Amino acid sequence: MTIGPTGMAGSGFVCSWSGGKDSTLALHRALEAGGRARRLLTMMTEGGLRTRSHGLPIEVIRTQARALGVPLLTRSASWDTYEDTFVSALRSLRAEVEFGVFGDIDIEHNREWEQKVCVAAGLRAYLPLWGSSRRPLLEEFIQLGYTAVVVAVNGRVLPRSFLGRTLDTELVHELRAAGVDPAGEMGEYHTVVTGGPIFREPLRLDLRGQEEHDGYWFQDVAVVY
Repeated sequence: MTIGPTGMAGSGFVCSWSGGKDSTLALHRALEAGGRARRLLTMMTEGGLRTRSHGLPIEVIRTQARALGVPLLTRSASWDTYEDTFVSALRSLRAEVEFGVFGDIDIEHNREWEQKVCVAAGLRAYLPLWGSSRRPLLEEFIQLGYTAVVVAVNGRVLPRSFLGRTLDTELVHELRAAGVDPAGEMGEYHTVVTGGPIFREPLRLDLRGQEEHDGYWFQDVAVVY
């Protein structure tokens, strides 16, 4: 079940873009529904150099956008100014988009927030993954041929050894064996997508250092040209 109005075919949309597997699959499904991707919207930290959600360098997100052929819009914000900044970004796109596309699956307060910011901006929210079973979505992502690398783990539930790993069937089994949701919907881990059916070309990443912040371990990555 998807959350959102019908009539996606031919409509312009902005995709809330983390660079990870769920936003990628949401973009994939929105395109399959006939939507036209006008922008990717990524929220950055105050300095504008890393993504607010996954801690990715801005050049990684820019390279993804080029490989997808979709223009990227970024905005920098603190957590205190996040919502107002997000709504402002959506409003700036009203002339070319009708929908905001999001990759949430089943966390109700996330859905409520996404609908709220879209209403505030005069857009309609579309959640193409909403209500789906988590594991089948993960299997769909892998079977479609997408590739992704783990770039963050919650150190309270997963060891840092999962960082830098490719998201494949073997890793899914290891996540289950570790006792966590292999879909990572509760923030157990985050990924960066490096290729797949809607990418014109794959990304090549260099895995660099690892850092810990507030109980999360992050894998630093850089684009290799």
